[in-house]
Amino acid sequence: MKIFNDFSLKRFNTFGLNYKCDAFIEVEFAEEIYSINKMFELDKARHLIIGEGSNILLTKDFEGIVIHPVFNNLKIKTVEKNSVLIEVEAGKNWNDLVQFAVNKNLWGIENLISIPGLVGAAPIQNIGAYGQEIKDVIETVQFFDFDDALFKVYEKEKCRFDYRSSIFKQELKNRVFITSIELNLSKEPKPILDYGNVKDELKKAEIINPTIEDMSNTIAKIRKSKLPSPEEIGNAGSFFKNPIIFSSKAEEIKKNYPDLPIFKTNNSYVKIPAAWLIEKIGYKGKTKGNVATYHKQPLVLINLGNATGEEILEFANEIIVKVKQVFDILLETEVNII
Repeated sequence: MKIFNDFSLKRFNTFGLNYKCDAFIEVEFAEEIYSINKMFELDKARHLIIGEGSNILLTKDFEGIVIHPVFNNLKIKTVEKNSVLIEVEAGKNWNDLVQFAVNKNLWGIENLISIPGLVGAAPIQNIGAYGQEIKDVIETVQFFDFDDALFKVYEKEKCRFDYRSSIFKQELKNRVFITSIELNLSKEPKPILDYGNVKDELKKAEIINPTIEDMSNTIAKIRKSKLPSPEEIGNAGSFFKNPIIFSSKAEEIKKNYPDLPIFKTNNSYVKIPAAWLIEKIGYKGKTKGNVATYHKQPLVLINLGNATGEEILEFANEIIVKVKQVFDILLETEVNII
């Protein structure tokens, strides 16, 4: 392990905000977390686990300990006729993992290409895009429990995966350090096309039976056209969750807004795009001081260069209030506010 005191987190949050923490610990091997927990009593001490910081908004210096995994091994555990089980450590870059699967022709996470962050964060958020979610392929999550000082393994069912959520984001929040995950990937082609403009892009390229490379390349291209790179413009991707509301409420809104996009989740509820709501209240490309919504995708809040975390949060809250006033829908943040 490596320990740094009074450490700047600017490189570890994609908004590029220059806040500090009291101590920053690089965990080089999963087993080290046991000693770190004993040394710092993490069940009592204020702590934060950060991968690449692609899903957080810091609003001030963090008075506590930040833990950062750098162990990143990947191994194939079992090979069956139609599937392959792999285990991936928490410090592995998520996009590198997707590229590995694509290169091996293993289906199940190809639509999750270009999502920033490390593997350890994926089950916490139940990351998803273009019709795929990590819960669809995950088998187990291995983690260290600070309260019990034990390494544990949860099967998929015990993780309580939900839309952009899991037990690790709810009941076990700030209590666990994820060390690795197991994914069951398919050898058989399983392209998911009915989301966004994937079909249209494939059609433009005259691709009828897309390969796994076709799928990942197409989605990477779509994402690049819509989302700014954090290396160029500070942002944390989608700042808000797409709200899930009663079907009856959506139908009421549709009377006044016939162009409302609706995606069925079950008989009673539908999901609607937060980006559509934000655009309708006039906030697409809107700027306030050092913060703005991205002109191509209003779901993304961007740091124009000198924003503080407080400014970004204030702007986000302004959007939440306005959407509530106009549509009586309460937007929830996908980004974790620290």
